[in-house]
Amino acid sequence: MGINMTTKNVLAFDLGAGSGRAVLAKFDGNRFSLNEIHRFPHNFSILNGHSYWNILLLMDEIKKGFSLCREEVSGAGFDTWGVDCGFIDKEGNLAGIPLSYRDAALDNKNMEQALRELGGEEFMAGRTGIACLAYNTIYKLYYMKKHMPSQLAQADKLLFMPNLFEYLLSGIKHAEYSIASTSQMYDMANRAWAYDILDKAGIDKNLLPDTDYAGRDLGPLRSDVASETGQKGLHIISVPGHDTACAVAAMPAKEQEFTFLSSGTWSLLGISSTRMLGKDSIIHNKISNEGTWNGTYRPVVNIIGLWIMQELRRNFATEGRDYSFAEISRLASLEKSLRSFIRPDDFMLPGDYPLKIREYCKNTGQEVPQTDGGLARCVLESLALKYRQVYEGFKPYITWEEKLYITGGGVRDELLCQFTANALDIPVIAVAAEATAAGNIMVQLKALGLYNTDSEKSEILSASFETKTYYPQETERWHEAYLEFCSLYQREGKAVL
Repeated sequence: MGINMTTKNVLAFDLGAGSGRAVLAKFDGNRFSLNEIHRFPHNFSILNGHSYWNILLLMDEIKKGFSLCREEVSGAGFDTWGVDCGFIDKEGNLAGIPLSYRDAALDNKNMEQALRELGGEEFMAGRTGIACLAYNTIYKLYYMKKHMPSQLAQADKLLFMPNLFEYLLSGIKHAEYSIASTSQMYDMANRAWAYDILDKAGIDKNLLPDTDYAGRDLGPLRSDVASETGQKGLHIISVPGHDTACAVAAMPAKEQEFTFLSSGTWSLLGISSTRMLGKDSIIHNKISNEGTWNGTYRPVVNIIGLWIMQELRRNFATEGRDYSFAEISRLASLEKSLRSFIRPDDFMLPGDYPLKIREYCKNTGQEVPQTDGGLARCVLESLALKYRQVYEGFKPYITWEEKLYITGGGVRDELLCQFTANALDIPVIAVAAEATAAGNIMVQLKALGLYNTDSEKSEILSASFETKTYYPQETERWHEAYLEFCSLYQREGKAVL
């Protein structure tokens, strides 16, 4: 691009469901460099039988990120996991603690009860363009209306998690398109709230804020926070609130339509598309037509991802074996291949994962992994095969070259990347592990007027990050393994939880 300019700095706050970080980007007009200035763990806490996000801890860590940044910063953007929200009362104060999507009450039973009142799965999927999943925001509101009505009654406005942080730092209430799309309360075809759904659920439609697209300057940082942190010239910029939308915004693809996998605590496999997929695909394949940063679509399937490896690592650590993720992957590489598999869908709640996996394999008549590496290999191979299963649902709609862009923390696991290429039998292009932060940053740079076109965006990303391509290996063996893996889904019920 060759833009003649002084360096511009922006901060990306990338908040996942297990950790958060503040990343400083320095843009020189051609490329940007990243410096992670603050990283912190966080998790939900169980209080009185419910799972809540620690909003006060998160705000303290965000302010710490501002304070640790010694550079003059023009903007800051926030992206988070999907579906979760907090509430603001009429006086503008936080009303309660945000409930986590991992709350045990937000299960299929609760969703099925809601669907009976809301018109059924076919209606909900067709009305919104989003798959019916137990953790979607609408089913949380339905549960709260039935079981936590006094808390809901205090609320004047619902704010999704990234927009809640933006409000607490800027005073602006809004709902950004990509994060709103995860709620199953938004009409994706007409890009407007589906108020009739709230009416059916008995929820005040005024609870929902106005929606807009990413790239909006929300104004300066609150004066008290600016004084506390030393960031007095900074503006809060609305980026794609959903972390997957940020990751997709960081793809260096020159094509308008492409296939992607965002690999982190959750894995999200989908396509970037100018059109929605139809109701039959939504219901049969659990595809959600979620939103992109610029108002188009990213039909996607949510897959439980590296959460399973995180739980394995946590279990190993409690027994005195505090492996890094790289060490676990190395142990997995030493094990024999394609011996036993799990259904990743069945492993969402916390627990003793070594025991759960071994019981699952025993109950399904498979070889039982005995070593730490064997357990890890079972998980990594099962994830890759699950990606293949989901990819098959998208294949009828893929009219472009078959290749997969993969981003997120999972790109650091070369074994998982290779397994994914083997399972799908297509090239896998690993792009920036920091893609979520990079997409956050790219939208801020555009909002600041530092580039204009998609071509310029691709040039900046290509100059800023290297890519690595994995080509399929042992595809016949992996195809046989895929058939065995699919047989687990043909059995009635879940083998173990």
